[in-house]
Amino acid sequence: MFSVILYNVLLIFAVHEVRGKSIFVADDYVVRIGSRLYRRELLTSLYSGAKELAYDPLSRRLYFMHMDPLIQNSGRAFVNIDTMTHGKIDGIRYNKATAVDERTGDVYFGSENGLYKYDSGSNTAVDIGLYNINILKLVIRNGEMYLIDADDHMLYRVMDNATAVTKVGEWKTVMQFDVDNGKNCHFVNMSGVFCARNRYEVNKIDIDTVHHYIVEKDYALAINWDTIYKIDCDNGTAERIGQLYFAPSSIVLGNDGDIMYSIDDEIYLLRPMTHYYLYVIRRRSINKEHQ
Repeated sequence: MFSVILYNVLLIFAVHEVRGKSIFVADDYVVRIGSRLYRRELLTSLYSGAKELAYDPLSRRLYFMHMDPLIQNSGRAFVNIDTMTHGKIDGIRYNKATAVDERTGDVYFGSENGLYKYDSGSNTAVDIGLYNINILKLVIRNGEMYLIDADDHMLYRVMDNATAVTKVGEWKTVMQFDVDNGKNCHFVNMSGVFCARNRYEVNKIDIDTVHHYIVEKDYALAINWDTIYKIDCDNGTAERIGQLYFAPSSIVLGNDGDIMYSIDDEIYLLRPMTHYYLYVIRRRSINKEHQ
């Protein structure tokens, strides 16, 4: 009987942490991040170099950038995380950035020649302004839009219905950033990792770099390769809170604790496991210990 159970295990992990006494048995691929278990699902593997993920909780769609062989450049696409339906979005070339206004479900794309908005009726991206700005990255938080201008690598806030921008700070060589729900601006440039409290009072954070930011409730998480840190903007510290078993090209949060990430051509969904059984393995028996 025990050999049959082992045959159905698709992933066994954390054995070294419990000295070989406990394993997790599942009927699907299981991932552990920190103290939580997640069931991994493949959303799609049909889009080359998928990254710049942006999730719309209203439509349950995940939008992203990919390398499109038909246009020989970066294109846009989406996948529904429930139905797995997916498709390309027309109307824009040289796509560099993707962002969703979670309050309204509006989807925006940044390109070398300005800002585009997604028209779900025609499934196209329509240019709406900022034609003189080369948009490298977009962030929308609490109805406010921010961007990196790829020409000068500085941060700007979008104003007046995407007809103007105003500079956020005087920070140069910005490569990555996000804005948390307290309007603290987290960013990475050639000098290190920083957090600007209320966008003005700048503290240097005690980690060397950040590849991705994730905003969770009233704080920001930073991912450095495969390690997760919780950023304390007030005192400039980064607390290590978890380890990933992968280094994502892009990663975002979804509904109810879901996590979506991309690696190369594959996009995955991690759903939290709400219940499971923990067994203690002894030499002659298997005893259920916890549910």
